[in-house]
Order: sequence, then structure tokens, then C-alpha cells
Amino acid sequence: MSMREAAARKAAEDEAGQIDLTPMLDVVFIMLIFFIVTSSFVKEPGVELLKPQATTTEECPRGTIIFAVDGRGDIHYNKNKVTLERAAQLTEIARKEAPQANLVIQVDRETPAFVVEQLYDEVRPMLEAPPCISTDDEV
Repeated sequence: MSMREAAARKAAEDEAGQIDLTPMLDVVFIMLIFFIVTSSFVKEPGVELLKPQATTTEECPRGTIIFAVDGRGDIHYNKNKVTLERAAQLTEIARKEAPQANLVIQVDRETPAFVVEQLYDEVRPMLEAPPCISTDDEV
């Protein structure tokens, strides 16, 4: 056996011991793309609130459209201050993106009740279930 044949045999043995990771990486990237495309992200209102406490609470199923009303009565959605009319438009757009989503209204302890009532009345016709009011649990 010549040295060239021995080197070729050694190279073939080294290649046979290697594991090709390319198919596994392909599968991982396909799964990653699938999960990114099919996941839904919650848009936070972007304002700090001191929520009132409630003695009775109920979980809000699928609450993914979230508005916040701060202590001054300003309505926030997706880290932006919005008007009452714009809140109705955003609710309609969000319902088209996620038809099963419920609306959650987060309020501050100092929030004027009439603003929450106006927001509630404005978006109620577009929803299948009544909006949920977000509160803190009883301490």
C-alpha cells in the first residue's frame, strides 16, 4: 500500500466519523419560523397604573386587546395616547387580526369613571363578549 492510498483511506475514515448537522439545522430553522409566524403578541398599553383592588375577580379569557386609562383620563394603546374615536378604530383593526380576542381595560385608582364608561360604550358594539376591567387581587 502506497502512502497516497493510506492517506486516502485515513481521510475516508475521518469523514465517515463526522456527523452532518445540516439537516438538523434546517429543521430547527423551519420550526423557529413556524413559531414566529403563528404566535400572537400582546400589545401592552405602556403606562404605569396603580390598579384598584377587587374583592371578587374573574379571569378574562383571551384578553389580548388592552387599553389603559390613566389617572388623568387619558386612553393609552400600544404605548401611545389615543382619542376615544381612535380607540374604536384600533379595536376594530385588532378584532380583524384576532377575531377571538377580548378587550381588557386597565384603569388607575384615580381614573375618572366617566372616561371608562365612554370607552366601554364606544367599543362594546364591536365585541362578542363584554370588555374586562383589569384590577389587582384582594390583598
